[in-house]
Amino acid sequence: MDESQSQVPQHFDEGIFEALGELDRLLYFHWDLLTDVLTFHNPKAGRIYDLPGARMEHASSQLWLDHLLHPDDIRLLHRFLRMLYRPTRRRATVHQSRLPAKLRLRSATRQSYIWVHIHTVVYFDQGHPTAIFGSIRNIQAQKAWQQRMEHQAQHDTLTGLLNKHGVKRSISSELRHASPEHDHCALLLIDADGFKEINDCFGHLFGDAVLTDMGLAIERNFRGTDIMGRIGGDEFIVLFRNSVNTVVLQNRCEALIKTLSRTYEDGEHQLKFSISIGVALYPEHGTNYEDLFRHADRALYEAKGHGKNQAVFYRPSLLSNAAVVKNERDPQSFEDFQQKAFKDNMLEYIFRLLYETNNPRATIDLTLGMFGKQFKFDRVAVDRYDKTSNQYTNAYEWLSPHGVTMRAERYDQSKQPNIIELMNQRDQMIISQYHPMAYGVLAVCPDATKLDAQYQEAREFFRVGAFAHCLITHGFDTIGCFGFECNEPHVFTQEELSDLHTFSVLLGNILLPQESDDRTKQENEHLRDVLDHLQEAVYIVDKETMVPVYMNQTVRQTLSYTFSGEPCYKRFHRRSTLCEHCPVHQLTGYEYIEKNMNNWGGVPAYTRACNLTWKVNNHPLMLMIQKL
Repeated sequence: MDESQSQVPQHFDEGIFEALGELDRLLYFHWDLLTDVLTFHNPKAGRIYDLPGARMEHASSQLWLDHLLHPDDIRLLHRFLRMLYRPTRRRATVHQSRLPAKLRLRSATRQSYIWVHIHTVVYFDQGHPTAIFGSIRNIQAQKAWQQRMEHQAQHDTLTGLLNKHGVKRSISSELRHASPEHDHCALLLIDADGFKEINDCFGHLFGDAVLTDMGLAIERNFRGTDIMGRIGGDEFIVLFRNSVNTVVLQNRCEALIKTLSRTYEDGEHQLKFSISIGVALYPEHGTNYEDLFRHADRALYEAKGHGKNQAVFYRPSLLSNAAVVKNERDPQSFEDFQQKAFKDNMLEYIFRLLYETNNPRATIDLTLGMFGKQFKFDRVAVDRYDKTSNQYTNAYEWLSPHGVTMRAERYDQSKQPNIIELMNQRDQMIISQYHPMAYGVLAVCPDATKLDAQYQEAREFFRVGAFAHCLITHGFDTIGCFGFECNEPHVFTQEELSDLHTFSVLLGNILLPQESDDRTKQENEHLRDVLDHLQEAVYIVDKETMVPVYMNQTVRQTLSYTFSGEPCYKRFHRRSTLCEHCPVHQLTGYEYIEKNMNNWGGVPAYTRACNLTWKVNNHPLMLMIQKL
């Protein structure tokens, strides 16, 4: 039987080089510079490019006139040719020069360009270029991967906008090429109002969705030619190009503010959300990134300090206040300014924060973060104490990236069924260390690993390496505790312990009582809304004076007259004495009385009455509900 025989190559020959070149997608060329003719070899590899067969006449002009090169890469060709024909002192008969380059060739479909890596060997004769031999390698996949990595390195993964470093680089480059005589643009700093409260109430996943929505709104509000990025947690930046007309810029800002002004609610919580914008103009307020950022930052600070939910354009008078100049923020970080003010005078900062926000909850939240960042703690928290259950429950919490939460709702109990037991064990570990000190009743442990072994599981789970907690008191009552915690052992300084005690005093005497009062007022408002919609007459009277302290809408509409400070029997029923069968003297405890009374014009009114546990001016109160 005949067998077909094949010749196996024993050394490199033209066929081997052609096979290897085809596998590597290498296209070889020879450019005769004397005739300006470009000849291609291994044409199979060249089929993916839009090249005119194996030969190209007038190559030096055809490459760019026919758009075979990407428009942005034509300058590389021109630079290459200028370099070749630059006068030289060379007198050698033949001289070689290797010149690699990366550029884009038009694809065979003419729909796109393909990245290629070109290696060339140039031959000179008497100092003049005569011939170029080279290879073209397809690096589209490699370049796409590189561009994807560069994109990821310069873009924010959450919003898709440029990140802090990428946007600074892009804006700085744009400003370097701008002309103060002919160009006009604006730098905008956009910061969320109330984002931390939303993050705390609705969770980080919801917070991320809010930031994503904010980034999308910014991207839609501005143009594709503008440069947009996210430079912090809830802070964004935009370079608005060609902003000759400031009215157009003002309208863009107002449109964005209107778009992002909203209220988020989940049935239990209802929080308002808005943005503030600081604007600095190029070249009026600066010609580089740092100056424009600083002035836009100052304008943003003004917007925040004057009610938020607005855009403020920088003006030099904003820096006329000496205190502002002294405490002006680092243009790289909004937080640095706040942190410095907090460190310089903690008490002044807290009281000013409370005054400006009129919100004790926001004041406590922000202050915890200041402590954590200043002293580099992993957890700073305020716990409420319930004397009826003799337990501490977390009310406020700040965590570093390595901190572990003590909020039970953040854990999946199906995966961590003993989480409550671990929390109780951790609380007992801290309570066991409380004793009186110069700074109050404190629990201070610089190395939690040295505590009793019974706490080991909780200590390791919550990563408690060291802690310092101080009891919060109001009068003679303990109402909670305030604490610092670290993942690793830590020796607490006198400054840290002093600040721990100072803020505990503020919490016990100002912040927590006011926060409780505000919460009670809010709850009372909800209660009043409910009572106002009842068809029955509902009112509360002071049992000693019988003066009404509350009346629902039914009572108010029934009265054709009103006399403040009068007892209910005179105000409602025009009597000089108590109504017949009034339960005021029959209610001795917290029992519930039901009866009919003829005090509304002689018409029988089904009446329910009971004492209330709270008092006004230390006087007991009585609730009356009458169906008219």
